[in-house]
Amino acid sequence: MNCSKYTKLRDFINTSKVLSTLVAVLYIFYWFLSLVKFPLIKYLAFILNPPVALIKNFITLDITYKNNPIDMVPLIVAVVFYILYFVFNYFTGVVDDMEKQHELNVIAERKLEEKLVNENLKEIFKNKTMQYTKFAILLNLELKPMVDPSVAGENYKFGELAAEEYAKIVSVMRKKYVACKAVTPGKLFIVYNNFTLFDDFFTDILKEVKEFSAKNAERHITTNFTFVIDAIRESDKVVQTLDVLEKISTFGYVNKAVATSSFNVRYKLNGKNKYVLETMGISRFFEQNPDSVQKSIDFELFCLKTPKHKQV
Repeated sequence: MNCSKYTKLRDFINTSKVLSTLVAVLYIFYWFLSLVKFPLIKYLAFILNPPVALIKNFITLDITYKNNPIDMVPLIVAVVFYILYFVFNYFTGVVDDMEKQHELNVIAERKLEEKLVNENLKEIFKNKTMQYTKFAILLNLELKPMVDPSVAGENYKFGELAAEEYAKIVSVMRKKYVACKAVTPGKLFIVYNNFTLFDDFFTDILKEVKEFSAKNAERHITTNFTFVIDAIRESDKVVQTLDVLEKISTFGYVNKAVATSSFNVRYKLNGKNKYVLETMGISRFFEQNPDSVQKSIDFELFCLKTPKHKQV
């Protein structure tokens, strides 16, 4: 039984309550008119007398007043209809309880349906997210002298030092991660096809960068780095991923590991992770399309950190 049926049933019962009260009042009025011998009482008696006659088959009740009998059965009929009012009133509560239970059942069914739908969507989302089987890292090293460039840096070509470090990192990583691919377009762009090994992979690259920074410090050279990280599907074009990471690297996040939303979602599916991701908010860059109309592209970026929230 749906809510509309409960409403109809409640309306019927409420109408019956009103009618019962009105009929009870009508019989009291009928009794009074009979008592005063109202001339037109015979017309009312034609309508109201049948229930009175029915009751008189079971009980008669006359009260004598000044040697005149007074028929009290119409009042008994009025009481019967008044009792019916309370009966209908009771059923109003029953219908309300039934409707509340029905609503609770509907809510429970909807919650169960929503749970099943959400679980299904979650599974679909997980399956789609697990298609990101690879990750890409863009590393940019920026070297500068700790003191006046005219004093320090005369013996060093910072671009060559950075390029040498990129080549060294690629060599070291390929010994441990044979399938990794890398290019060095003035920066180090490296891709690996096993997402579950990201923690070890990134830790090894970070170790190389820290060792390089320590050596540079002895040479009075400051080393700033920027990591930009993304998740890649097998069908994604690496060139497009590189383009996105290079755009993000222009945002100027120094000495940070910055990750995309795709990486954030996929990384969390790895389970127990060495690093945590904290949102950095929305970043935006502008570019022009072929019609010379400028449009903006927004990125939600995340900072990859250790669990103790130290900078990577």
